[in-house]
Amino acid sequence: MKSYKEYEKAFIGENDVARLIIDTPIKCDYLYFGEDGAYDAYIVDENAIIGDHYTKVFESNTWLKIYDRTGLQFSDFGYGNKYKIYRAGDFGCIIQIIKEDK
Repeated sequence: MKSYKEYEKAFIGENDVARLIIDTPIKCDYLYFGEDGAYDAYIVDENAIIGDHYTKVFESNTWLKIYDRTGLQFSDFGYGNKYKIYRAGDFGCIIQIIKEDK
C-alpha cells in the first residue's frame, strides 16, 4: 500500500464553470471543483491509501471518459474495471482504477 501522493498525476481538463463532465455507458454526471481552472487528478490503483479528507463522488463499473469545454481530456476503456472518483478542497481529485482481474 502507498499514499495516493506517490502516484502520477494526469491533466483531466479545464473550465470556467468549475466543473467537468463524466461520461460512462451507464450514466453521465458532473465533476465539481471549488474554483474555475485547470484540473489534474492522481491516477491510482486499488493499493492506494486515500486520505480521509477525500470524499467519493462517483463510481462506475464500465469505461470512463472526462470532458471539459473543449472536448475529451481523459479516458480509460478497461471494460469490467471499477472506477472511483474522489474530491477534496477546491482542486483535489483522485481517480482510482481497479482492474478487472483483481
